[in-house]
Amino acid sequence: MPIQIDELNRLPFRQFRSLFASLAISGVDTLPGTYRAAFVGPAWLRTSAGPALSVSGLGGWWGKEFFTNGSAINIIRRAGVFSTRFPMKLVQTRSLIDQKDGLSLHYEAGSPFPWMFVVDEIRCLDDNSLLGMTIANLRGLRGLAFPFILQKSETAWRS
Repeated sequence: MPIQIDELNRLPFRQFRSLFASLAISGVDTLPGTYRAAFVGPAWLRTSAGPALSVSGLGGWWGKEFFTNGSAINIIRRAGVFSTRFPMKLVQTRSLIDQKDGLSLHYEAGSPFPWMFVVDEIRCLDDNSLLGMTIANLRGLRGLAFPFILQKSETAWRS
């Protein structure tokens, strides 16, 4: 049975690292598509995530789109209008969280601060959902990983 968002919202922040470490690595070929994002974790984290993203240029973050060429992009929705920001590359690399081989999204060169230092690692929660962990890839900050969920969506966000 798939993990429900309300279950994830009851997990203590420190438990997300071990949950992430227990999950299967996504197959690159299964990823292409549009995913709707949701912040998960304790209430303090969910309520601060949106304002934190606004300050960093991703206000109105709606989700991500993965492409067959190994790239991805963030989808933003502001005032009912969709747009994209900050392209990423899907990289098969060792996880900063548990040192296992895995998949990470690396923001492209030239991305604004702080995104040039951010890595989003992803693993499968179920057939339609990914658990993402956002990490600042900087000495002293790699120990903090902020969770989010991506759920496959049929929403046609492009006009």
